[in-house]
Amino acid sequence: MRILSSGSAALALALLAGALGGSAPVAAADNGPIKIAVITDMSGVYAAISGQGAVDATKMAVEDFGGKVLGREIVVDAVDHRNQGPEAAAKAREEYASGAELALDMTNSATAVAVAGVAKDLHKLAIVTGGGTSAITNENCNRYTYHYAYDTYELAHATGSYIAKSGGKTWYGFVADYKFGQSMLSDFTDAIKPFGGSFIGTSAIPLGTTDYSSYVIAAKNAKPQVLGLLNAGADTVNSMKAAKQFALDKQMKIAVGLLFLSDVDALPDVFDGSRITTSWYWAMDKQARAWADRWSARNHGLRPTDIQAADYSATMQWLNAVKAVGSTDADKVQGYLDGRKFNDFYARNAEWRARDHRVIHDVYVVDVLAKNQIKEPHAWFNVIQRIPGNEAFKPVAQSGCQKDW
Repeated sequence: MRILSSGSAALALALLAGALGGSAPVAAADNGPIKIAVITDMSGVYAAISGQGAVDATKMAVEDFGGKVLGREIVVDAVDHRNQGPEAAAKAREEYASGAELALDMTNSATAVAVAGVAKDLHKLAIVTGGGTSAITNENCNRYTYHYAYDTYELAHATGSYIAKSGGKTWYGFVADYKFGQSMLSDFTDAIKPFGGSFIGTSAIPLGTTDYSSYVIAAKNAKPQVLGLLNAGADTVNSMKAAKQFALDKQMKIAVGLLFLSDVDALPDVFDGSRITTSWYWAMDKQARAWADRWSARNHGLRPTDIQAADYSATMQWLNAVKAVGSTDADKVQGYLDGRKFNDFYARNAEWRARDHRVIHDVYVVDVLAKNQIKEPHAWFNVIQRIPGNEAFKPVAQSGCQKDW
């Protein structure tokens, strides 16, 4: 990790605050580099959906911005949180102490909530693009954290309600056994209930599980109409693969709560025919494709996920805010962003919602195509519906955020 020349004093301050359980703001040098810490999964089950591709997207934004802001160099640190909340919090504290003004990505909800807590303590900004739990803008909301890409409420109410309205009333859930899965289960339960849907059983499944045989048997014995995969990344791939191997798809509908382009790349035959919700798709229009082409040129021809696109978008939005207020001070930047509306290649009809720090924007319902239907590599999705952001995300009147700013 790169340490600023004046970082020792800041590091001591942060470590003292952490040791005492305090919330002292971190002081940073006003003439050294400005750091963005991409705190992500570089080596685990979510590396393909975020990881190095997220770091590359962030660096692209910095390069496109000109490499400097307020006359200071911008540097990007890649930080592997290893899908551990306490480790993510410790590394975020260290990054802030050594000059980071923004923590970004946090794919994995446990790490997102942990880093959000550090951002609040140290009065630094965090923008969550990867973590999905809707708690980030509800019970865990705070002044210094924004939720940017997708969340469990949006996924549940787009996908879950559609399936329940189409006749899927009894559900069994494969639930990721941490914050994200718990939020998915809660939000899907709420989404299907108005249409007569309910969960008749669930299995809490540890992160990184590869043997799903016992969970498949439990789902089969429960005889639901719908199997809900309430997980993400490699866990979604492995659970869907097991469901197909044991022919669960012949006995019940399978609802995929969260699916990324890289998941389909990994096992296209497994996901074809699935209907999902995504915050962005690289081939949805010319603007999205133009950015994706540039990202692909530095990522061996792969195509970006919506998290990776969101990392670029959020970085550029933050840099523009810093330039506009003439400072990296988190309070000044937050004051500038709150309520601001914008459009870019990723976020359409977007707004930094001031009430709970949910960034709302259009999202898309897509069908996953079969191999013989795609016209070019990685073009797995067919967009069938655009959902306006003010309909996709939790209405502000229902927000559980106890605003303290």
